[in-house]
Amino acid sequence: MTETATRAPQLFTCTCDVKPEPHLASVPWVLVAADPHADPERVCDALTGVWYDLTLFYGPDVPMVITYEGEATGAAKVARDWATERGFAAESYDGEFVAANVAPEGAAYVGGEGRPIYRYAA
Repeated sequence: MTETATRAPQLFTCTCDVKPEPHLASVPWVLVAADPHADPERVCDALTGVWYDLTLFYGPDVPMVITYEGEATGAAKVARDWATERGFAAESYDGEFVAANVAPEGAAYVGGEGRPIYRYAA
């Protein structure tokens, strides 16, 4: 049996206040760092924080794509499950530009990043 891969949506109809009428905008992608020993509750809290912040700008119906590095274990599994339970897409990271990073406390800052980093305790 051949399985066809589908990609998460790339655009959505945004209703933010920047423009006077609904317009197309890029779907925010959120990258979750690989961490096999992550505290699931802290990862969920960080993802909820990202979602909340995005709703403040884009409105309550903002879609997200949760993307993760490596195998879907630890933080990546928690993130994938969190996304699935809320109807968001979840994909393995393939180099897409991301709107925000979710990373463990103490993880090194990547220089030049202009995107928010949401930290969780492992």
